[in-house]
Amino acid sequence: MGNCCDVESTNQNRPPPLPPPLPPRNRQHGPAHQYEYIVEPPQHHVYLDLDQVTQPSSPPPYSLHDLNLPNNTLSSGRGRDNDGRRTIRGVQTQRPSMFTPENFTRPTQERVFVAAIDIGTTFSGYAFSFRHDYLVDKLKISTNMWAHNSGLSAKAPSAILIGPGKQVVAFGYEAQLMYANLVENSRESDYFYFNKFKLILYNKQDLNYKTRIQDIHGKDMYAIDVFGLVISFLKNHLLDRLKGQDSSSIVGEDMIHWVLTVPAIWSDKAKQFMRKAAAEASIPSKSLTLALEPEAASLFCKTFQHAVHGNSQAAIRKGSKYLLIDLGGGTVDITAHKVHIDGTLQELYQATGGRWGGTTVDSEFQLFLFRLFGQQVMEKAYRKYPNEMLELSLDFEVKKRVFEPKQTLAVAIKIPVCLHELFYEINSMTIAESVQNSTMKHTVELKRDKMMIVPKQFYNFFDSSLTCIVNHVHGLLHKPDLSDINTILLVGGFAESHVVKEAMRLNFPKMRIVNPDDCSLSVLKGAVLFGHDPQAISSRICRYTYGIAITIPYVPGVHPVRKRQIIKGNAICDDIFDIHLRIGEKAEIGKPRKEAVYQAVQGERLAILEVFASTDPKPHFVTEDTCFELGSLVINLTDFNRNENKVNVTLHYNGTELDVVAREVSTGKYMTATLDFLG
Repeated sequence: MGNCCDVESTNQNRPPPLPPPLPPRNRQHGPAHQYEYIVEPPQHHVYLDLDQVTQPSSPPPYSLHDLNLPNNTLSSGRGRDNDGRRTIRGVQTQRPSMFTPENFTRPTQERVFVAAIDIGTTFSGYAFSFRHDYLVDKLKISTNMWAHNSGLSAKAPSAILIGPGKQVVAFGYEAQLMYANLVENSRESDYFYFNKFKLILYNKQDLNYKTRIQDIHGKDMYAIDVFGLVISFLKNHLLDRLKGQDSSSIVGEDMIHWVLTVPAIWSDKAKQFMRKAAAEASIPSKSLTLALEPEAASLFCKTFQHAVHGNSQAAIRKGSKYLLIDLGGGTVDITAHKVHIDGTLQELYQATGGRWGGTTVDSEFQLFLFRLFGQQVMEKAYRKYPNEMLELSLDFEVKKRVFEPKQTLAVAIKIPVCLHELFYEINSMTIAESVQNSTMKHTVELKRDKMMIVPKQFYNFFDSSLTCIVNHVHGLLHKPDLSDINTILLVGGFAESHVVKEAMRLNFPKMRIVNPDDCSLSVLKGAVLFGHDPQAISSRICRYTYGIAITIPYVPGVHPVRKRQIIKGNAICDDIFDIHLRIGEKAEIGKPRKEAVYQAVQGERLAILEVFASTDPKPHFVTEDTCFELGSLVINLTDFNRNENKVNVTLHYNGTELDVVAREVSTGKYMTATLDFLG
């Protein structure tokens, strides 16, 4: 399993600190910045054009005053001219790829209708509620019931069938059946079929707008198009449902606030990818909120526990601390929360986790089948008889959920007819004869059309996942910040497994293990609650150190010679990482933050804020191995010939995105942007 269970792996390859250390920043040496102002967090997003600074229709909710000039300088680009200064080539025509103009828009204070979309690795769905219902009963949340052979379910499989014209033909259970029928009639070549596609965003390190993903037969599409089509389908399904219930419904699209769930352990790129996919589905950015899945689940559990038990008996009550483990199909998200006296949630430790969800058990079962029937038989069966193999997968899914860890009876799973026929065709013997002549006779027995898997073997399918989860939680509970936690909440579809619940009880006997009702819908319903009350999360822990690339006066013997540059006759130290937010720091949501004051290069028409992140709490230079660039904010300076052209900057971290607020002091113009991590 490698390092899958390590609690801390991000710092293992951290380079040693650069000697000698930088001196304390003060006026004598030219401070990296001065903290002078208090700035309210942004209430809107503005994406900037190189040739236009957009002024708000109303003044910002704060006032600023002029300051003395600090001796630090913003960069003006990544290229360099003859005197070593960073410049941009072709400033009159070049446009930053990460920003497009948009008007200042303040969100409505009261959201009439909130709809949440939860795209999971294995299952997806949507839920919604009206504001007037929320005010009376917060848990009055509606979900769609998807029909299938065994009845109805609140989520559908994360499977999409896309036609030759790149349109959605079917989704969920219907997509599975239609695709199987296409294959058995040899008509699948013109279609795309994607299943469990969400994991691409967890695995893909170089994710961008042009990333392509392959369907089940190796045909590829842009990932952004696939996710956009899924979101669009679920969005339109909800709108059609509302119209079907009441043709005179007054709920217009402009009255709906959408919430899209994302795992907390995803990269910033993956989170922003989902926002872009929502835009592809015609959901305006101003009408969309990203909700971290474990936070949404935590909100639902807190609300549900209080409604059922009251504050005195609830596992989650004011003042309590707990660990929440969101056990999904693909990933496991783990976070720790404290409930404040006002009912808001404070994140105690940055979200962690890994790819240890329910699909890990499915993969172990698949390996077992390949050992039992052989690779040639299995590949041919999936290729020629997808309908029968789908039934096999669904049968295993049911048995996986109901299997008891102390079960003594063998688990019966029906063998598709195609496997019997193909096995005999390829091996000239029956499956039963083959098993009797192999070591597998101790783990499985063939009885007519069923394989009887002994309980020990079936339990082993869970072993890899459980080992990683248990080891990781043990490590977390030994952290000083989490040592006083005595409650663990298990949510998510995989948390319905009796094996998982029993393993947690056995390995953490001193903990109160809570597995709430509707645990498989806790993220989806919690996302609706978050949409109505985004202030329910009071603070989050920064996952990275965030800062800006700047230059400061060069000090011989202190700064590395390789960082020495000459700009207009002055020696400067380049590539300084000026820290705004530090990894592990508590960032209070919606609270004012201090501004950093920077000096733009005199005579430069543009100033570029190059924003970086690092896994190191104390990076010195943006060129260190632990650092990576997030994006750039281009500022069109109005008074660029002034001797003292100051720009005030604030970074606002909300856990799902990073907002940058910049203000040109001489004109009072201010700009807000959400960084584009995808390039």
